[in-house]
Amino acid sequence: MLNTILLADDDQGVAATVGRLLGGDCRLIVARDGLEAVAAAEAGNPDLILLDVHMPGLNGWEVLEHLRHEARTRTTPVIMLTGCTDEQAKDDGFGLGADDYVTKPFSARDLRARVFSRLHRHAEAVAVNPLTRLPGSPSIQAEVESRIRGGRPFGFLLADIDRFKAFNDYYGCERGDRVLLRTGELLREAMREAGEAHGFLGHIGGDDFALVCEAEKAPLVAAFATMKFDEAVPGLYDAADAARGFIEIEDRSGAFKAHAPLSLSVAGVSSAQRPILSYADAVRWAGEMKRWLKSTRDSGPSALAFDRRRGGI
Repeated sequence: MLNTILLADDDQGVAATVGRLLGGDCRLIVARDGLEAVAAAEAGNPDLILLDVHMPGLNGWEVLEHLRHEARTRTTPVIMLTGCTDEQAKDDGFGLGADDYVTKPFSARDLRARVFSRLHRHAEAVAVNPLTRLPGSPSIQAEVESRIRGGRPFGFLLADIDRFKAFNDYYGCERGDRVLLRTGELLREAMREAGEAHGFLGHIGGDDFALVCEAEKAPLVAAFATMKFDEAVPGLYDAADAARGFIEIEDRSGAFKAHAPLSLSVAGVSSAQRPILSYADAVRWAGEMKRWLKSTRDSGPSALAFDRRRGGI
């Protein structure tokens, strides 16, 4: 899918030049003044904005200030186009939320480099989980698809924290966030101890994580993950709760229900066992194993399961 770029500049020559430089690789929207730029940014949902400083209606600074106050465009990358070389003016622009500057007249190579660098960095930032700073679903999919294209067998693992909601309700979101952060650390340690030097760890969201690794290392990674998680669990609870072995939460009827300690369910599939031809295949088959695994247990230590079926069925 082509990225959408909004160019806000009243100079037709600049618009023509940018169109030649980027038109084949991006979808270009052109606004001729500040008011039109604001409207186009809100309606077109661009991936990046090239914003001239000197425009009729609203100048570039005013447009930028408006963009940064609107939720939809608050994080959209903005590169200012300016003939001004004054460093104080640039500092002021960065203070308003500009991401970069290109000074007119600009070189084709410089403009393209800055535009595509910002697009790439923004895409990576959007794909990162804001809590754990681990890659999110788009990056997980890209990693699996890269492994498929590479042709080498790989393992795909889904890790899910059991009874996390009860823990979060009992101790609060701050303690729950600490569990998610610790889980990410433990999964990374599991890959390292399994000798997986090039493994990939992502955070799908909530208490769901995904790991991609060499096919032969996947069972060992899963085993280390469950072992390390169980070793860490007592330290996640208050001492009295850990000693008692459960927490109690009042349900809607006013009755108290006991909840066993946290555990980790890890389910996986290997392309060495059955052909994984798409990201959807990996998610579907590992997901089936995870649902089966979780349906067989409502307490007890962490557990793992691998899809041992062969072929595409």
